Amino acid sequence: MPRKKQESKRARKRVEVKYGLGEPQFIGYSGNVSRTGMMVRAIRVFAPGTILKLELKFPDTVVRLRGQVIWARGGSVAWLSTGRVGMGVTFLDAPEDLLKRLPEVPPAG
Repeated sequence: MPRKKQESKRARKRVEVKYGLGEPQFIGYSGNVSRTGMMVRAIRVFAPGTILKLELKFPDTVVRLRGQVIWARGGSVAWLSTGRVGMGVTFLDAPEDLLKRLPEVPPAG
């Protein structure tokens, strides 16, 4: 699947992300977030096209949603902090509650 160009502006926001095919079981952290998706810094990555269940942990709540993997790069844990290891995920059903919690990122337009 070819990599798509970003459709909205991104902002750096660190949020714990649990993810998986069924119940979310793997843990990663967001590298950046937009109104349409996020980069998940994680060692365990899934192939592009995979639909994941996501849980984003904020200080006062957990937001649950689904996302589709757009790109994935596996690698060593040593590369996690560089952003070279992880996945790009497009939100499929982002609840309004999540959009309100994101940093001030203007919508695409």
